[in-house]
Amino acid sequence: MIDFAEAIEDCRLLDPGFDGADFTWAKNGLFERLDRILLSETWSRMFDATRVTNLPRISSDHGPILVRCKMRNNHIGGRAFRFQNMWIRHEGFTDLVHGDWTQPMRAAGLLNLQIKLSIIKKTLKRWNKET
Repeated sequence: MIDFAEAIEDCRLLDPGFDGADFTWAKNGLFERLDRILLSETWSRMFDATRVTNLPRISSDHGPILVRCKMRNNHIGGRAFRFQNMWIRHEGFTDLVHGDWTQPMRAAGLLNLQIKLSIIKKTLKRWNKET
């Protein structure tokens, strides 16, 4: 166990604690916490909160562990883009999208798709306000 504790410390891992059952394994009257969750510093920066729940054993000598995470809200900017179905009924919509979509790009593959979608998004936002 000392080697395990030293490995956790050397890797700078964190034990977030848990709710639920104290033990994750039971057999022949022995109860142990064999299963656990360890988090890295990178994980802690990516998520606001991590909640660990040891669930009850049902058909195994091990109990499952449920891990729930809350993502950080790094969204900066205005409102989310929402496509309006009414746009497709407007006579100028198809030409507007076609004009942006057929513009040549210097990128290829998924980067090309991302750039084109970004351009169309900006065009549609502007067009929605003006039209």
